[in-house]
Amino acid sequence: MDFLRKTVRWIRALGRWLMQAQRVWIPVIVALGIMLVASLFPTSTETRVRYCGLILQLLGIATVVFGISNKRRLFGRPSLLEHVRTWLNRRPRWGVSQHTIIVTEPASLTLSGSAKLSMWRGVGPGASLEDRMAAAEANLTTLRTELGEVDEQTRGEVKQRVEAVNAERQAREAAVRDLRTHLEGLGAEGLHVEMTGIFWLVVGVVLATIPGEVACVVSWALSLFR
Repeated sequence: MDFLRKTVRWIRALGRWLMQAQRVWIPVIVALGIMLVASLFPTSTETRVRYCGLILQLLGIATVVFGISNKRRLFGRPSLLEHVRTWLNRRPRWGVSQHTIIVTEPASLTLSGSAKLSMWRGVGPGASLEDRMAAAEANLTTLRTELGEVDEQTRGEVKQRVEAVNAERQAREAAVRDLRTHLEGLGAEGLHVEMTGIFWLVVGVVLATIPGEVACVVSWALSLFR
């Protein structure tokens, strides 16, 4: 039982170790699979090698095009088909005169502000002391109320400005994170896809360019195992 548990644990660890290098051995397995399928064709070895090279070249080019397409979508750029469609839509129509219409927005002026009217209590020249005291108390109460309103308004404006600054800071940080993500996706995220396409393209070029020499090497290698 202990040997069985160790074996199972080792197989799992080996599987995790192999999965870490999947970007390396998956392109190799695909190339070997294409060669294995091509070996079943009822033709000569040189023709089989040429077919393998053609398939790998097409696969490599398709992989590179896929990486370029991802970068195009990342920056929101139109595809070649969209460029052609836009160009065709701009073609001159028979009997239709071309006019350029410039639309401008009307100028507008907005005035905003606030005004407050203070009500102060006054007394005549011959007013008594009691009337003067009552007027002073009323004016003091009015002044205290207005100071409270001004303080409250100032607090509200400060709060709005702080919230606006915080919102702008959060928006700027989000834009920086989004830009960093875009740059990482552009620089390194699709790098393994492009390297895979280049690997298939190089192998395909070699197989399609010198199929006779490659066929001789393959025949010699197979003769060693007979």
